[in-house]
Amino acid sequence: SKSAQPSPVAIFLSGAASATALLVFFYTATAGPAWPTATTEFAPQGSQAVARPASALATKASSPTNAVLRSTRISQTGGDDAFARMLRRAAMEDRTVIMTSVNEAWAAEGSLLDSFLESFRVGLNISHLVKHIVVVAMDEGALRRCRAVHPHCHLLLPDVDGLDLSGAKSYMTKDYLDLVWSKLRLQHRVLLLGYNLLFTDVDVAWFRDPRVHITAAADITTSSDFYFGDPDDLGNYPNTGFIYFKATARNARAMAYWHAARARFPENHDQFVFNEIKRELAAPPIGVRIRFVDSKHVSGFCQLGRDLNRIATVHMTCCIGLENKLHDLRRVVEDWRRYVSRPQWERRAGKIGWRFEGGKCIH
Repeated sequence: SKSAQPSPVAIFLSGAASATALLVFFYTATAGPAWPTATTEFAPQGSQAVARPASALATKASSPTNAVLRSTRISQTGGDDAFARMLRRAAMEDRTVIMTSVNEAWAAEGSLLDSFLESFRVGLNISHLVKHIVVVAMDEGALRRCRAVHPHCHLLLPDVDGLDLSGAKSYMTKDYLDLVWSKLRLQHRVLLLGYNLLFTDVDVAWFRDPRVHITAAADITTSSDFYFGDPDDLGNYPNTGFIYFKATARNARAMAYWHAARARFPENHDQFVFNEIKRELAAPPIGVRIRFVDSKHVSGFCQLGRDLNRIATVHMTCCIGLENKLHDLRRVVEDWRRYVSRPQWERRAGKIGWRFEGGKCIH
């Protein structure tokens, strides 16, 4: 007698189940955690990531790296909270969010935040970008002031318990370092929530849309303190006060690696560490492509672009102290106002430039 043949429906369901199992296997075999887990550590360039049992790491619970991991676990929780809702309101159509951060001193009336926002108003066709900015307040005073002048303000609690981030921190003091490192935890969460991140320091004047200098071919696009002509040359010196991350798992892992690397350079700020590990980030297993923007366009005082016809942003780099930064930021905005007030033929001639006399840091 004939053996029973399976029905077409049974054959279809069997094939679908096999395909699903294959997809699950492939995903779990290739996907890695966006943030280092309790059982995974990143290894330096040239070695492999090492998996260790939780018990082997228990004795290292007080290490700086593990302190970072504990403080950032909130970034992997659900996204339907006030911050996630703020991102949805602020995001552009392509899911890009502009982010800056302020403490009470920087947000005070007449301080850096006011000049930062003013630059968007006097810039060329960029005033609409203000509604896409999320201002991260590092203390309660900054939050109150931000809410008085801007719709998207978020309070970030510092990684270090009891840390007061409200004052004008002296450059490279411990409080200053804790302040700048606290931002990376929130930036990492932005990527995990699926948003592209364009982070800008608040002492950056925006005059044209700098996104035209960001290419989709790169994972990370950063400004340069010193740019040597090739955007793909890792020998350029980055300035992470203007940096763009595409929302990818690879970039989330890169940011986690960057944050964890603080333990290797405990007395240095995030930008110094990024410069030290940029080749490690570009190499396997992370393998991000880092691209540098020409300082003639996305500029700063370390290597200032002279041609205002090409300038998109100006950062108060190589300038220490709130008073000095604020003085020169106001002057740069005034110079831009003078530039845009002149006839187009005169602007194109390139005769209108920055004023250097009387500046604190501009040179």
